[in-house]
Amino acid sequence: MAQFTLQPFQGQFDLHRQKPKLQVHQCTRALLLRDYQIKSNFNNKAIWPLPSARRVAVRSAQQDPPATPPTSTPSTPASNNSQLLSTIGITALWIGLIVYAFVLAPNQTPYRDQIFIQRILGIGEKDGFIVNPVYVSIFNITGIYPAIYASLLVPAGRSANKIPAWPFVTLSFLLGGLALLPYMALWRPYQRPEDNPLPPPASELEGWNRLFLKGAETPVLPALLLAGSLFYIFQAVTSSGDIWADYLKLFDESRLVHMNSIDLAILIALAPFWMENDAIGRNWDKRSQLLPILSFLPVIGPCIYLLLRPKAQQQQQ
Repeated sequence: MAQFTLQPFQGQFDLHRQKPKLQVHQCTRALLLRDYQIKSNFNNKAIWPLPSARRVAVRSAQQDPPATPPTSTPSTPASNNSQLLSTIGITALWIGLIVYAFVLAPNQTPYRDQIFIQRILGIGEKDGFIVNPVYVSIFNITGIYPAIYASLLVPAGRSANKIPAWPFVTLSFLLGGLALLPYMALWRPYQRPEDNPLPPPASELEGWNRLFLKGAETPVLPALLLAGSLFYIFQAVTSSGDIWADYLKLFDESRLVHMNSIDLAILIALAPFWMENDAIGRNWDKRSQLLPILSFLPVIGPCIYLLLRPKAQQQQQ
């Protein structure tokens, strides 16, 4: 039998040297295990975070709420271009009308124009002079349209750039469409309907300075405008051929009659857009059926629309 001889260990254990080797071995083993886990997850087409990363992700999800989408629709380049073209077009029309009125319009009877205004307004001498009934109808219908535009532009035609409509509407009773065109050129629509609620709330109808707006939100004012429109249209339609021929002669000679007639045509042409804008804001359920018909009826159509549109709920006194 072989004999084994045990010899004593003559060296010394260096515990401080063995301990770092153990730590390096453990760290290497942990890194290899983590690398194996990541590789296996890549092969399965899914990456599962380690427990520490998972806790950080959960904590971040609890602290950061999900971002809410914006409620307003941003203006697109197409809408900006459309608004720019509209501004340029209306501004060009406004400047062209001013130049035409003072340079190209006929002005053969300036003194008679003053007499026309005095007789229509009921001032001056009572000499028995009668103004052409057709022109009297045109003059008064041109005075009805500013009230119609006031009912459409305030508050439905409020501009998103905060330009007030009432100064332009007030001047339109004196200057007609020439006073309204600058506001239409500067007007910008609201992107969100809740920024300009329609019909207006009852709080906006309080105060003495809101009497006209309060009347426009009742059937009273639209009914008065409709009655006046029907009267003057009937007066013009039932006039004889000689009266119409005299009106056409005045149109060729008088700057007042000429520009007043053109101004009325512009007011008639622009009214359907603001009727549509008001009907959309008020969510009128008969818009698709009645609005196309009312838009083609000068002065009567807008008055009927103001009579039929949804009204504001006014506070009971």
